Amino acid sequence: MGNLFKHASNVSQNAFIATLILYIIIVASFVPSIVFAGNVFATLIKIAAALLILVTILGMIYSLFIKGGQKFLFLLLHAVSLFIVLFSISAFMLAKSAELT
Repeated sequence: MGNLFKHASNVSQNAFIATLILYIIIVASFVPSIVFAGNVFATLIKIAAALLILVTILGMIYSLFIKGGQKFLFLLLHAVSLFIVLFSISAFMLAKSAELT
């Protein structure tokens, strides 16, 4: 476990893979949460979204310590992922506020 955090490129790469897996979990849980209106799927989406934000920020921080040409690529991928999550949250909040009025 300690060896994993010594190499910034490994941490950033694993964080990006975890980000992709969390995106797949969110997308796969989205349709059943609408169709079945179950709280289980909604809770799963909330937990995955929180983990997605944390993993993306961790990967972005570790991307700063990468030496070489991969630094810009991983920074860009983590930044895009973070912007997508933040845009989704803000769009959800706007939709909820429009629903209330």
